[in-house]
Amino acid sequence: MTRFALIVSALFAAATGAAARDATVRSGEHDGYTRLVVQVPPDTGWVLQQTKNGARLNVALEDVAFITGAVFQRLTRNRLAAISQAEPGAPLELEFGCDCVATAFLFKNTMIVVDIAPGTFQPPLTSDIPGLALPKAPKKNTPPGLDHSTAAVELPLLNLNASGFEDQLATRLLQGADRGIVDLKIAPVGPRAPTGNQSLFNPSGLALNIQVTSILDDLNGLLGPSIPLLERRPPCVSSAELAFDDWSDKHPFAEQASRLRAGLYQEFDTIDKSRALQLAKLYAYFGFGAEAIRVLELLDEYTPETERIAAIARVLDGSPLSDANVFAGLQRCESDVAFWAILTEGRLRDDANLTAIEQTFVRLPNHLRRHTGPMLSNILVEAQELEAARRVLRSVGRVEHLASASTTQAKAKVAAAEHDGPLAETLLTEAIEAPDATLEAPLALARLVDKRWVERGSISPHQLDLAESYTVEFRRSDIGPLMRQTHAVALSLGQEFDAALDVVAELQTRDTAETLDRVVLVLTERADDATFLRRVLTLSHDQSQELTTDTAVIVADRLARLGFFTQARALAKRPQDSLKRRERARLRAKAALYDQRPHQAILELADDSSEEASPIRAEAFQKAGDFEAAGDLLRVSGRLEESNRLFWLADLTDKAVLEEGEKYSRITETTQDLVTSPSRLPEKPLADARALLQDSEATRKRIRKLFATLRIKK
Repeated sequence: MTRFALIVSALFAAATGAAARDATVRSGEHDGYTRLVVQVPPDTGWVLQQTKNGARLNVALEDVAFITGAVFQRLTRNRLAAISQAEPGAPLELEFGCDCVATAFLFKNTMIVVDIAPGTFQPPLTSDIPGLALPKAPKKNTPPGLDHSTAAVELPLLNLNASGFEDQLATRLLQGADRGIVDLKIAPVGPRAPTGNQSLFNPSGLALNIQVTSILDDLNGLLGPSIPLLERRPPCVSSAELAFDDWSDKHPFAEQASRLRAGLYQEFDTIDKSRALQLAKLYAYFGFGAEAIRVLELLDEYTPETERIAAIARVLDGSPLSDANVFAGLQRCESDVAFWAILTEGRLRDDANLTAIEQTFVRLPNHLRRHTGPMLSNILVEAQELEAARRVLRSVGRVEHLASASTTQAKAKVAAAEHDGPLAETLLTEAIEAPDATLEAPLALARLVDKRWVERGSISPHQLDLAESYTVEFRRSDIGPLMRQTHAVALSLGQEFDAALDVVAELQTRDTAETLDRVVLVLTERADDATFLRRVLTLSHDQSQELTTDTAVIVADRLARLGFFTQARALAKRPQDSLKRRERARLRAKAALYDQRPHQAILELADDSSEEASPIRAEAFQKAGDFEAAGDLLRVSGRLEESNRLFWLADLTDKAVLEEGEKYSRITETTQDLVTSPSRLPEKPLADARALLQDSEATRKRIRKLFATLRIKK
């Protein structure tokens, strides 16, 4: 039993150690920023460093390997263009597709949260900032023998510089946030608002020439934008104050609406405000959002109650909120407002009360559960709350006799988040073919095409026809640009590259670059050489610059293999690229060798010690005439026959590693025999002459053998 316990403990420790080297990177798209979350063990050190058009995340884990395979499955914008890691243990390199900056904080001591938002990076504080100057104390006459020097007095807070104080303050605030003591809301990137009138905090009765300050006042402005700002959270609204259950009684909708509309106008066409308010609530309760907004406009009053009614009406009607969201920041509450807060905000906050949200959802009437269930499920899937999303969909299934297209699409999203590809594809196909599908069908088709592109699958002719028809049908709607992008990607997956690039050329949206990148990537992977060269070589300069680093490297590599080194070098030396440095350097080295510039190729590979770079470096040394260095590289790589040839050309046959039966091993042996001096017998002239004749005959045989061996083709 003891031996079994020891074996189990060893296996558990080995599995734990192996898992500790993997750091999963998750992603999510939010309004105004893109979020990456890296799961790390507790108390792991980390540093986020801004770079040109990107950022670099260093994690204090030995041989850490970042798992980034599912990062771009959830991103819909181009804030993050590429993410990569050169090798295990290297930092995580982020490349931005916009003028963005990255901020980071630690959540629950195990998650590094990196937010990418539009903005301009501000340089960090430098050491040129002078330290805080303490007021000089007045000199006092002290009796001899008494030493009242304050040099040894320890003032740890005052001795801190700005950087140290910033680190200490940020650590304390984040520790409090992890323990739930304080609530942090990261302020958006940009200039901070002024601190306001500090005189309001001065005690009354002070003279005008007295000012109360502290050490924090001296550090004002020095802490930089990376310190999270504490903001006052809005107060919660109770379920009794919202009273959503009382917005309708048990009578049929038509009877209630007719009764309220009959008494809506009083004498002189004045509005009965109480009836109008109740009518707006009734419309919102039954999902008639536009009608509820129209009734509220008749009131022409803006109170917290009317704002709550308007927000619920708009979210049920699928229209955007016109003003500030009255439910913002209320997901933490234990009342019904937490449910409406998550629907109006469109994302799950870190402090959300998920229990209260689900309890409110199951108390909704059946028609609202069917309507809001898919919306809530999609939000939970984006937040990786898959079990909660499944509970919501099961609740919807209990009140639906036949699964709707929106519910089926929500189930497909859950299956995709669980990496169940076949189930997700089946559900998306059902959503496309559902008879009640309106907007759900084209959106489901867009998700199916996106899934096929990620998996590099194929598109059926029927789905390709659907994509084309949806492009025409919804060309003037809000999803028109999305359907054109879907059509272009679907054409590329169907091997119709000319038509796909023609559709991309007609796009005039901000997501054109992403669509072009996807089409060009499939073109590079699947097209024949003639089609690939005809379409890639005709791309404009602006289009070539819009490709991501990964796609540019793949395209340049195929161009180099086809002999178009000049075009490959142009893609490998774009100024905006900061990732895949080694791959781009190898491509530039190949182009330099093609231009007969071996020394330039050697310089390009100066920082690359990988096995992929060894053959290129050896060829560069060979073209530069340094056969010894080239032979050393090939011998280390295990290519002994080629290294023996170079050593033979360099007249360094003693460095060759001879192998039985190999061509240049035999040539090396013959050469070594030829350069060996014959033995002489000066004391015996006749014997010496006979030996010279025999050696001459043997030398002629070795030369004939050498020439014969050289003519042998491998």
